[in-house]
Amino acid sequence: MKKVLASMSVSVLASAALFTMQSCLDEYAPGNYYTFTGETVASLLESEEYKDDFTYFVEVLKRADIWGEMKTYGNYTCFAPTNDGFKEYFDEKGVSSVDELTDEQCDTIAFTHIIKSLFYCKDLVVGALPYPNMLDRYLIYNCDELRDADDTTKVKAVYRLNGQSRIIERDDSVVNGVVQIIDKVLNPTNKMLPDVIKVDPNIKIFSEALFATGLDQKLTGYIDAEYPQQRMEGNDSTDYSTTPCLYTTGYETERGIFAEKRYFKYTVFAEPDSVFLANNINGFDDLVLKAQEIYDEAYPEDADAYVLFPDPSNPDDLSCYKNPKHPLNRFVAYHLLPEQLTYDQFNVSQPEFTDYFVGWDYIDIEDFYETMMPHSIMRISYPVTGGRYINRKGARKADDGKGVTEKGVRIFTPSEDAVLKARIEGEDASTALNGVYHYIEDILAYSKHTREVTLNCRMRIMCNTLSPDFINSGARGRNNSDANGKWTMGYLDGFCTNVEKTEETELWVRYRNNTFTSFFGDEMTLRGIYDVTFRLPPVPTAGTYEIRMFVCAMSDESLANPIGDRGVVQYYLNGVPCGIPVDLRYNQTNPKVTGDGKTANKPETDEEIEEVNLKTKAMHSRGYMLAMDTYAAQGSINLCWDRNDCLRKIITTDYLYPDKDYYLRIRLVLDNPDACCPFNTLELVPKSIYQGDIPEDRH
Repeated sequence: MKKVLASMSVSVLASAALFTMQSCLDEYAPGNYYTFTGETVASLLESEEYKDDFTYFVEVLKRADIWGEMKTYGNYTCFAPTNDGFKEYFDEKGVSSVDELTDEQCDTIAFTHIIKSLFYCKDLVVGALPYPNMLDRYLIYNCDELRDADDTTKVKAVYRLNGQSRIIERDDSVVNGVVQIIDKVLNPTNKMLPDVIKVDPNIKIFSEALFATGLDQKLTGYIDAEYPQQRMEGNDSTDYSTTPCLYTTGYETERGIFAEKRYFKYTVFAEPDSVFLANNINGFDDLVLKAQEIYDEAYPEDADAYVLFPDPSNPDDLSCYKNPKHPLNRFVAYHLLPEQLTYDQFNVSQPEFTDYFVGWDYIDIEDFYETMMPHSIMRISYPVTGGRYINRKGARKADDGKGVTEKGVRIFTPSEDAVLKARIEGEDASTALNGVYHYIEDILAYSKHTREVTLNCRMRIMCNTLSPDFINSGARGRNNSDANGKWTMGYLDGFCTNVEKTEETELWVRYRNNTFTSFFGDEMTLRGIYDVTFRLPPVPTAGTYEIRMFVCAMSDESLANPIGDRGVVQYYLNGVPCGIPVDLRYNQTNPKVTGDGKTANKPETDEEIEEVNLKTKAMHSRGYMLAMDTYAAQGSINLCWDRNDCLRKIITTDYLYPDKDYYLRIRLVLDNPDACCPFNTLELVPKSIYQGDIPEDRH
C-alpha cells in the first residue's frame, strides 16, 4: 500500500474558475447572504435570534454526539428543522419530546440533516445534491413556482428537499459552513428500492412486472459486507489528505482517498400506468404480449426458448417469467441500471462543462450504460435544448441544421416526479436506501429498431462508466472548482466490477479539472507497472467495429526526455495483442502518426477542409485520428485543433458480436514506474459509421 501511495504523481494546476450554477427562479427568493462573524453552526442555532426555534434539533445533535463537530472548523451544510417541524414529527411517531426518541432515531435524524460539504441554494440545480449526507443518502433538491390566482404571474419560488420539506430561510453563512432552515424533519426511508416502487400507485403495472420476473431480488443489495477497508499501514483512516502520498513537483499535493465501503446501488426507469394505457396496455397480461411483440422481433432465435404465460392449472407459478430470455424479463431488465444515477448524474450536466470540455451546439452531451438485461446498452443524452432522453439519436448542429432523427424516451424531471410521487402516503419516494427510480414518458425497449438504427452510432463512452463502482463510490462527477470534491479516489484489485488489475497497478479516478486535457472532463489515471483489463460495454449488433481511445501525449516532437510522463503500452482484445506496442508520447508531428505538422485551426475554406481530409486519411491509415473538434478544453472551443498532442488512437478493428463479452487489456511494456496512461474516453464505432456513405463527422 505504501508503494501504491508513494509513487503516484499527478499534475494539478491551480484554477481560479468559480463554480456558479444558478438555480431556477433564484431572483424571486432572496436569501440571507450576510456572514455571522466568528459564529459556527452550533452557535447560530443557539443564538439570540434563533434560540427558541431549534431547541429540539440542538438536543438531537447532542444526543447523536455530533454537536462538537458543529462547533469546530469544517465545511458543513446543516438543514435545520424548526421546532414546529419537530412537533409534526413527534405527532407522526406518537411521542411528545426528544427524550422519548431512541438513540438510533436521534442518530438518523442528525446524520440525515448534515452534509460534510458546502451547498448554497443559489448554486444548486434541480436534482440530487452533489454529495451525500452523513447517512450516505443523496438529498433531492427541487423548486416549484408559486403563481397568482390566474396562474399567469410568478410570485416566488419554493425550494424543497426530497419533496417533503420546504427551505424557509436560505444560506445563513457561518465560519464552518452554512445553515438552511427547513419546515419539516426529513424522514429517510430504510426500504430497499423494490419496496418503495411497490407502494407507488402511479406504476402498478410496471411494479407487478418487476416482482413477477423476480428482478426485484437483484435490486436488494446495499453494502458489500465482504469488502475489506483499504488502509495505509499505521493509519486507521481511508483519507490520506494529511499524508503527501500523491505528489507532483512544482504543483499542489492532491488528496488521495480509498473507499471506506463498497455499495450496491441501482437506477430504475418506470413507465407510469398512464403511459401504458396510452399505448393500449391496460394491465399485466397486455404488457406481456407487448413485450413478446418487441423481443421476438429483436431476438427471433429465442422465440421458442420460453413459455409465455404460466400453466393455467397452476396460475400462481410465475417461474416462466424468471427466464432471462422471456420477453417480459428482458423488458423489465432493460429498465434497470446497476448504479445510482439521479437526474443530474446521467451526464456531466454542470454549466461549466460546456465552457471547458465540449462544444454543445454540435453534439449532445451523452453517455452509454450497460443495463441489467444481459448484453444490452442504453444511450442517455442531454441536448442543448434541455431534458434527459434515453436512446435519442441526432443532435442540434449549428453548422448544417440537421436535427433529431429519433426522439427517444424522455425522463421526467425531479419536479415532475415530485408531483406524482406526492400521492404516495407515508413514504419518502424521492430515493430508497439503495437507489432511485424515474418516471419516463414513453415505452422503453431494446427493440430491433433501437439496436439497428438508434444505436447504430459512434458510441463515445466515458471511462468512469465502465464500472458501476466508479459511480456508486462517488468518484465520478466532482469538479476542481468545488473544494469539497478536490480529491482522487484510488481502487485496489477486487473493488470494481468489470475491472481486473495487478497489485502493481495504481488506478485512480480524478476530479474534473478544467485544466486537464480530458474530453468530457472525466479522467482515470493508470500508474505504476500497470496491467489492467476492462470489460467493454456490449455492441448492439454484429459487425466490424473500431475501438478507439482518446490520447493526450503531453510531449514535444523530439521526445528529448526518453522517460517522459506517458508510457509505452501493449493493448489486447480478449487476450490477443492489438498490433505492436504504442508509445503514448507520440503526437501529430511524429512520422509514425502522420509527420505533416499540426492543423492550427478548424478548417473554414475548401482548401483547408481538403487539407484536413488528407491529413485525416493519412493518420487513419497509421491507426490514429485527430481529436474531436467539439473538445472545448480550458474554455477555448476547438482547442484540440491548436494542439498537436491531442489525438485518438485506433486500438484495433475487429468483428464483434452482441452476445459475446470483450475485454480490453492495457499493459505497460516499458519498465518505467513513472510512466502513466491517462484514460478518459473510449469509442466503439461500427463500420457503417466510419466507412459509411456519409463521412463520419469530426465532432
